[in-house]
Amino acid sequence: MDTNSLAGLLLILLAGTCSGVFSVPFKFNRGWMWENNWFVWSFAALLVMPWTVAWLTIPDMGALFTENPGDTASVALFGLLWGIGAILFGKGIDALGISLSLPIMQGLINTVGTLTPVLLRDPAELLAPSGLRMLAGIAVLLAGIILFAVAGSRKAQGTNSGAGTTAVDRRFRTGLLICLLAGILGPMINFAFVYGESLQQRAIELGTAPVYAGNAVWSIALTAGFLVNATECLRLFRRNRTWRNYGVRPSGGIAWAAVAGIVWYLSIMLYGMGGSQMGEAGATVGWAVMQSVAIIAGNVAGICAGEWRGTTRHARTPMVAGLACLIAGIGILSSAM
Repeated sequence: MDTNSLAGLLLILLAGTCSGVFSVPFKFNRGWMWENNWFVWSFAALLVMPWTVAWLTIPDMGALFTENPGDTASVALFGLLWGIGAILFGKGIDALGISLSLPIMQGLINTVGTLTPVLLRDPAELLAPSGLRMLAGIAVLLAGIILFAVAGSRKAQGTNSGAGTTAVDRRFRTGLLICLLAGILGPMINFAFVYGESLQQRAIELGTAPVYAGNAVWSIALTAGFLVNATECLRLFRRNRTWRNYGVRPSGGIAWAAVAGIVWYLSIMLYGMGGSQMGEAGATVGWAVMQSVAIIAGNVAGICAGEWRGTTRHARTPMVAGLACLIAGIGILSSAM
């Protein structure tokens, strides 16, 4: 592994950590509904931060986007699709908790986002030694996802023993479906990064440092995602009248939700920086490593927050086994670089 790849890997490890723990500040906003937190999060993560960072790092943004309308539109389309996935991602956390929802969603995002760019670029790469190692790593990660799903089902039944097995199973199945859909749509942000390569190259030609070229993609893709997320939040405000909740701890609540947005944006910015330094491996192996680290970090955060307190060994055993699979999968994927 050369110096640039190592530096890129370290940035991606940091990105995964930020991605895994970004939602922790939401727990401090008692009295707020999902839409209250998510609207502030969306404004900070998808609008303010991307354009602030792009303005600071990319010269002549107007020329960049007007000269490449087709590429800009493609990136925006992937951003819109990802925006739907982001809504489901937030609701998945709300439905199943951090330590269960993140492994399922991030695991699927990991698998789809890693394999698809390779399949679109050249499927034969998967038959090379590095491609076979990649497939082996993904298989181990999928085993971890299955183990986490088993653990979550047992956890839900154990912590809601008085609520009725049928009702608990129904809630878990609904939450699991949300997480699966979020996992399928979540990789669209990686597709925006892959299909935005020409925008990144043009940004470099205009004087952008290569490590910051990904910011040209995030500003467009995340703004498109913001439109979807903000629309959904406004719909829920109107239906549930939850806009009134902003009267509960207005300054502190907004600050915590904004911190969540900033931490999440740092994850995607650091991924772009690391992926740029890793070359072609950034959008495949780099993506897989980032999402796997996010699962581990999110699970640790969930444990520290007490989400597994009071559960039985029957539930904790597959969770620990799943965590071991994720760590092993990261090691295998790293060897594919």
